Amino acid sequence: MSSSKGKPKLSVFFSNPNFITSFKDHFEDAFSLSWNKLPFTPPPNRWTPFLSIASFPFRLAYKKMKTLSRSRNSDIVFVEFADETLAFVSKWRKNKTIVTRLHRYELFNLPKADWDAIDLVIVVNEWMGKNLELAVPALKGKIKCVRNFVDLSHWQRPEVDERTNVLSIVGNIDKRKGHHKAITAFSKVLEKKEDLVLNIIGKSADKKFYDELQILVSDLNLQNKVNFLGFSQDLKLDFQKSDIILSFSEHESTHLTLFEGLSCGAWPLSRNWDGVDEFLPSDNIFTNDSEFVEQVLSFYNSPESDTASKLDELSEKVIPKFSNPDPRQIMVDCVSNLYKIRTKDKV
Repeated sequence: MSSSKGKPKLSVFFSNPNFITSFKDHFEDAFSLSWNKLPFTPPPNRWTPFLSIASFPFRLAYKKMKTLSRSRNSDIVFVEFADETLAFVSKWRKNKTIVTRLHRYELFNLPKADWDAIDLVIVVNEWMGKNLELAVPALKGKIKCVRNFVDLSHWQRPEVDERTNVLSIVGNIDKRKGHHKAITAFSKVLEKKEDLVLNIIGKSADKKFYDELQILVSDLNLQNKVNFLGFSQDLKLDFQKSDIILSFSEHESTHLTLFEGLSCGAWPLSRNWDGVDEFLPSDNIFTNDSEFVEQVLSFYNSPESDTASKLDELSEKVIPKFSNPDPRQIMVDCVSNLYKIRTKDKV
């Protein structure tokens, strides 16, 4: 198992590949990498279909066996999302360097982990780090903020940037994302400016909620103004066709689509969920429908040349938080330096 003859051996475990995949190449450069996808097991207090609940013990048992076998010869174990897999690793792999990355939902559903055995917790915003330390004092000095990554080689503005009168909200359709509030607020914008449309992009995670949204659209007579586009096959193009990208979420870790959209030329507007002010200035954050309406109208009442200049200024201020310095390299350096310190301490 000794890493003295080569790269340290790193085992990465994840259920959701959406955020961690962009880090894979950098991990491979620095470590001897074992890349392990696990079945998703939802937190106990989250609504899930009956079949998911029924299969939970089997999925969890499989995850435990896989993590136990795949991490046996590892120097470092990295658990993406601080969930029950982390709890298991923290109790059965105490002799390893243990690193986890905590996103949003785990902060409200912390696993029963042996936090003393965990060497580093990576969070994606400072607000989460402060609240995690309050919840788990044993983690003081073990929390590091590393932003999510925005790939500027992919998320780019169109060659011709013209207004389309399109507002977009991107992400899985579930109640926490606030689509119902977005539709209601958008209906108030239409009272002042009726030539706009709202695109809702993403797959439905909750059929009951999706049906409620359809009823709401009908009740507000917005059938020709609100488009449910489903899962996008070309999200970059959808961003490029949008004037404004929205977040109406109750809470988020980053809501990365705001900043991918910004990179593609869409103006971001966000509800004031905890931590969003780390990323966006107050002019791009609203606390109620009236402020949202005012911000949308201000955008469209300004000459396109002015909004283009503001977009440039905002991009220069915000996007480097997700790209320069490169969060992927920061992550690798954190893990690598931690392992070197632990190895030195054992000598």
